[in-house]
Amino acid sequence: MKNLVLFAFTILVLTRCGTPEESSVSQEVGPAESIAVSVKDPIDSINTVLRDAPNNLDALEYRASMYLKRQNLKYAAADVAAVLELDSSRTRALELWGDISFATNQTRQSRDAWVRCMKEDPSYVPCRLKMAQLYHVVTEFEKSAALVDEVLEMEPKNAEATYLKGLLMRDAIEDTTRALDWFQKAIDLKPDYIEALDMSGVLYSSLGNPLALGYFNRLIELQPEVRVHFYNRGMFYLGQQNWNGALEDFTKCTQLDPQDLESFFNIGYIHLQLQLYAEARQYFTQALAIQPVNHRALYGRGYCFELLGDLPNAEADYRQALSFNPQHRGSQEGLARIERAKTQLGQ
Repeated sequence: MKNLVLFAFTILVLTRCGTPEESSVSQEVGPAESIAVSVKDPIDSINTVLRDAPNNLDALEYRASMYLKRQNLKYAAADVAAVLELDSSRTRALELWGDISFATNQTRQSRDAWVRCMKEDPSYVPCRLKMAQLYHVVTEFEKSAALVDEVLEMEPKNAEATYLKGLLMRDAIEDTTRALDWFQKAIDLKPDYIEALDMSGVLYSSLGNPLALGYFNRLIELQPEVRVHFYNRGMFYLGQQNWNGALEDFTKCTQLDPQDLESFFNIGYIHLQLQLYAEARQYFTQALAIQPVNHRALYGRGYCFELLGDLPNAEADYRQALSFNPQHRGSQEGLARIERAKTQLGQ
């Protein structure tokens, strides 16, 4: 799980660093030239420029960054290759080549591109930071830390370097307290830093610390349609046995994503804790409608049947759960209870 989190973080940052925002009405593409960019589709505006000046390197790099943002890697690579053919020392093009290579799992090619970029311009922060992120992903923490420190020396207020410093504290030396301090510094530098807010909320939640709620609330304020923020807050409430808060958040999750299996399961679990067995059974059934091969939901529903006195259906669910996971202890114990009950009844 930790590696997946690191990989997701790196993909997000690698494709963001140095990439112009599509929402801009106008966009600077070079030191001596400005290109008007359409709000609806900036690539159309860039295409117009390139029709008149096909070797405009700034425009080619900008269009490549737009293609990369849209995951059109083939076209992005073509533009970057054109730039590097004309000028192999372009740091922005080398940065983008590394991004494209990383997106296609060619990490060695990414490393080579960013190393070249750093040699061409040692003061160019994006490539140095991306190399630090790459080292972090492959758990070469000392190399990553050295580059992060170099970036922070050059740019003490670089929010992404500050965030990565926090990740290194968490992963390299397993110091959650210092990691949280660095994440908070990143948020102070960039109040809408989604990754830092999310990491802080998740870490505080894992500690059972109510400070988690402040971060989750801020995330929901910034991104009210992102399901995972409600889910994470719901999980904190669940751990605190705040049933009402958890129910509200998991219900919101199912509204945002009707296929959210885990939220339906959690709502069933909460109703089970509230001794609302018929209602709980319905939510476990909804979870099973999404994923029929789910021993946890089968066990939950079987337990509801058992508590409601419906032993045949309880037995059927326990047996099916065990067919999917023969080692599931809850279903084994449930089936044993059913067998004892049948013996007592002389069946």
